[in-house]
Amino acid sequence: MKLNLLLIFLFIQLLAAGQSNQFLIYSMKGQVIIKENGNETKAKVGHLLSPNASLEIGANSIVTLICDQINLFSIDKKGKYNLTAYTDSCKKNYGSFTGNYLRYVWAQMSQKQTSPGTNRKLYMNTIGAVSRSVNNIWIDPRLDTIIYSDGYFPLAWKSYAEADRFDFYMYDNNTKGNVLFSDSTSEMQVAINTLQHLLKPGYYFWSAAVKGQQNEERKVLKIVTTKERDQLIDRLRNITLAYESEAETAFRLGFQLEEAHYLADAYNYYQKAATLQPDQPVYRQTFMSFKKDYDIK
Repeated sequence: MKLNLLLIFLFIQLLAAGQSNQFLIYSMKGQVIIKENGNETKAKVGHLLSPNASLEIGANSIVTLICDQINLFSIDKKGKYNLTAYTDSCKKNYGSFTGNYLRYVWAQMSQKQTSPGTNRKLYMNTIGAVSRSVNNIWIDPRLDTIIYSDGYFPLAWKSYAEADRFDFYMYDNNTKGNVLFSDSTSEMQVAINTLQHLLKPGYYFWSAAVKGQQNEERKVLKIVTTKERDQLIDRLRNITLAYESEAETAFRLGFQLEEAHYLADAYNYYQKAATLQPDQPVYRQTFMSFKKDYDIK
């Protein structure tokens, strides 16, 4: 029995050793040349490399690689580097929060996408439960919980019924509780910043219904201070020591803030990334997809 277990263990180790690591160029600055299969090419973001490739880093240049979708590291000194020497860098895992982002970027940049940026939820752990209430209003499960400090972001819904007026309610409890605010609107959304003066830090619960009808489904709105929000952004900004450009940092923060339910802030950072690097289709399409997903006009 012990012999069989030892053989199985050795077999697994041999399989692991035989697997080839892959590297994706995530970020770069300056002159970086790829040498692979006897060919030389200028490096570019999104280039997928085998472990047999080598990199020639010029003076005052830097390149950041993702290895096997799970780890990020930079090479910042002039010289020639064989990627076979960096297979150990593929073993470190940043954990689910950054790991989800690395897998998303890897998928977007290494594969041909017909609609880049539209499948973010497949890489996030924060999608809410499907609604089971029976009414004429549908609220996207991604809006189950929103954490908000400041800035523009709409609380939006869809209507299955032909209606031109809707009732919006804000409560202090998720089942009964007091109505803190109510309004009648012709729009299928209410901007949070228009309610900001009414809301102190804490938990609130909102709902929408066709005018004259009831909707028992309530979504969570958590108000936090700008200090608490800024502390989170600082932690996320410094979560990796690898080199990133300003646009790449903004895009990463957008993804991670969306996953953390800070949707107004995610919107700002996705927009910043698309503005700083308009020629990067993943940034532009993700920003447009985000606006469409959350009915941002």
